Amino acid sequence: MTMRTAAAVLLGLAAHTAAAQVVVPPKPLETPPAAAPGPEVSGEVVLLVTVGVDGSVKSVSVAQSAGDALDAAAMAAAVRWKFAPALRDGQPFEARVRIPFRFGRAPPAPASPPGPVASPAATSEVPSHALTGVPSPEEAPALAPTSAPATTATTDRIEEVNVRGRQRKVEYGASDFVIDIGELSVIPVQNAEELLLLAPGIFLANEGGAGHAEEVFLRGFDATAGNAIEFTVNGVPINQVDNPDVHGYADTHFIIPEVVKSLQVTEGPFDPHQADFAVAGSARYELGVAPPYRGLRLQYSIGSFDSQRYLAMWAPQGERDGTFGVVQFSTSDGYGVNRASQSASAIGQYEGELGQRGLYRLLAMAYSTHYSSAGVVRLDDVQAGRIGFYGTYDPSQGGDASRYTLSFDFSLPLGDGVLTQQVFLTYQSLRLVENFTGFLLDNQEPGQSPHPQRGDAVEKDYSAITAGARGAYRERFRLFGREQAVELGFYARYDATQPMLQRLRFGTQIPYLIDEDLQTQVTNIAGYIDLDLPLLSFLTLRGGLRAESFTYDVLDLCATAGNWEIGQPLNVMCPPYDAAGPRQPTRRVTASGQILEPKGTILVTLPYGFSLTASAGIGAQSLDPTSIEQNENAPFVKLTAYEAGVLAKGRVGGFDWNARAIAFQTKVPQDFLFNPDLGRIAPSSSTTRTGYVVTARATSRFLDEILSFSAVHPVFDADGTLVPYVPLTLARSDTALSGVFPGLSLWEKPLHGDLGLAIAYIGQRALPQGQFSQPTLQIDASGSLRVAFLKLGVSVTNLTNRQFASSEFFYTSDFHSRPYPTLAPAYQFTAAAPRSVLFTFTLLLDRSGD
Repeated sequence: MTMRTAAAVLLGLAAHTAAAQVVVPPKPLETPPAAAPGPEVSGEVVLLVTVGVDGSVKSVSVAQSAGDALDAAAMAAAVRWKFAPALRDGQPFEARVRIPFRFGRAPPAPASPPGPVASPAATSEVPSHALTGVPSPEEAPALAPTSAPATTATTDRIEEVNVRGRQRKVEYGASDFVIDIGELSVIPVQNAEELLLLAPGIFLANEGGAGHAEEVFLRGFDATAGNAIEFTVNGVPINQVDNPDVHGYADTHFIIPEVVKSLQVTEGPFDPHQADFAVAGSARYELGVAPPYRGLRLQYSIGSFDSQRYLAMWAPQGERDGTFGVVQFSTSDGYGVNRASQSASAIGQYEGELGQRGLYRLLAMAYSTHYSSAGVVRLDDVQAGRIGFYGTYDPSQGGDASRYTLSFDFSLPLGDGVLTQQVFLTYQSLRLVENFTGFLLDNQEPGQSPHPQRGDAVEKDYSAITAGARGAYRERFRLFGREQAVELGFYARYDATQPMLQRLRFGTQIPYLIDEDLQTQVTNIAGYIDLDLPLLSFLTLRGGLRAESFTYDVLDLCATAGNWEIGQPLNVMCPPYDAAGPRQPTRRVTASGQILEPKGTILVTLPYGFSLTASAGIGAQSLDPTSIEQNENAPFVKLTAYEAGVLAKGRVGGFDWNARAIAFQTKVPQDFLFNPDLGRIAPSSSTTRTGYVVTARATSRFLDEILSFSAVHPVFDADGTLVPYVPLTLARSDTALSGVFPGLSLWEKPLHGDLGLAIAYIGQRALPQGQFSQPTLQIDASGSLRVAFLKLGVSVTNLTNRQFASSEFFYTSDFHSRPYPTLAPAYQFTAAAPRSVLFTFTLLLDRSGD
């Protein structure tokens, strides 16, 4: 193909794309269900609902009748629905949606008769419980047909769009936050884990480098790299069992932010669905590409520190939101010394219809990364000029990681309920090299050959295969004249892991000591009952009971320490000898235990959009394998949590708003805290965390604003001293503006603009021995312009270019930075990134209506 021919093809494609329109269907905001006239009445009503430019319901007509009584009940509910209006190129227009209401045991709806479909047509996802009355425990198929005939009863300016989708999760307690990313995607984020910052009371840090899992702080917990928060993606667990860095290590860098459709953050252990590691709460990522963003996307980013990122995404038109393929490659020299990184990710998912009413998803993910890490530096060395703020003591630090996942799940209406099932399989590997204490721990032991300090670098190696399944059946029934729901479910997970921890000679990859060498098999099986009971018009009970079982089989491959008193062996790892005589260096430990975890929430609805909630729950976290004793009947930590809150919502001047004020307390009989000598977390004593959260959100057609403030008082029960490393106060504002510039156009197409602004205040952090860190303020901003198929954007993190710490510590170290040992505890930190600018160029081809 000649250059002239190629140019002609590109210009033709651009002209076709520029001439098209982008259509966003109406988005349901409030969906009160229909009340059946009696428990014995069944049938399915399909309504045609016209949504006006202000999001209100303008008219309702019956497309499929189930009798006068059910038709009237469905219409009475539909007129109370509220929507965000349909948009064409950012401008609202009237649109018609087809909504089915299912009462009792309705037979399958007949296929829609063939007929013309108004163009452009689109799909949207809505809470299917409002559509069908038969939701699944997590996601159930809506019953709308894939195409619908246009009618001529209304004017030409009204276009019909189709509504079908999966149910939004039921919220448990005041601290259950369901966040639709949508326009909030304009807020600057470096990876998928930073989307957690959209939920109140969360702070992220990173002491291990660009490919290391983020350190997460929530409700007074230092979750380190994820040990106190349950992470899942489309139901697949992310936390790594028995990882030598952190038991529960959760690296989400394999998730590509552009395909995160929604995020549910449940703060506290109040949901019967929550599995292992849900101590401070849970984070559930749902993947998908909504209609406004579907099509072919080609994206290139370049910016500070020679950072580059390539992304290609295909979300074919006419398919469901869950059908897409995406791949990304990124590389960076990193800020400062020893911070280079590169990574690659690929995610493919297909979502299809199972029969007339069911849905299924097939998901495949692959990820690999290699990166360097600067590690910690001492503040006194920085202040004296012995090392730079962005410097490193040990350039051998860094890591590698890979992850491969397959998952299949489906949901299918059966009888008066919905059946859901899922199976998943993951292989993952990890290698980390970190040095927290320098030259401090390699002391001369009796019987060893004479040696100098060889350094305290720690190599952590890990590989694991995870296989599991989950399933549930959720049924609806009528009680006290109201529709109730009960769900029975199970969860099963098996992990076969190989964790190893070794000490390395300084500046090399040569190990000289094995700290840990294990082979483990961990089985977690759970069953639960979950209830959603609106007993009265103003009173709802939610929650249930979870029964959990943990089984451990731990093979220690290096359980002996040798007989140093007689001088043999010298400097030999895992010798087959101890004081009692010859033996193998291995030892096996097995243990199992069970626990019942009741969880409950009371919701009281008050006039004027106010509600009161109170929640209580018991949760459990499995133990690190090094803490397991033979025949231990409780290989887990039990915790108890409480919270109470006030919720309010309303609509003023075109803005939908909601606000929450929440007080909470969590008691943990055995906590886990970072130990720099081990380079990992270690068991600690009992703790209590008490605090509060205040948050508000306002949305309109062009603005999305989230404000939050949280404070916590975490203490050790024994003496009342503060739990270290946790920010005591957090405040954050996230602002997203989006719209069309009036009067501006290119190629006869309107000019779209987006602006994102994030302001975060991180208060003092308590450090060991009564020390405190300094508060910090960070401002990030982004903006973009789009016309037709072309989008140009820029994002700036740390806008004011402040020098501040990401992770902060206080302990003893000696990095040979002085002529004498430094054996007094000192403030140490990892530096946060300076101001970073990233430019992004995007081609948006074959988008909705394009």
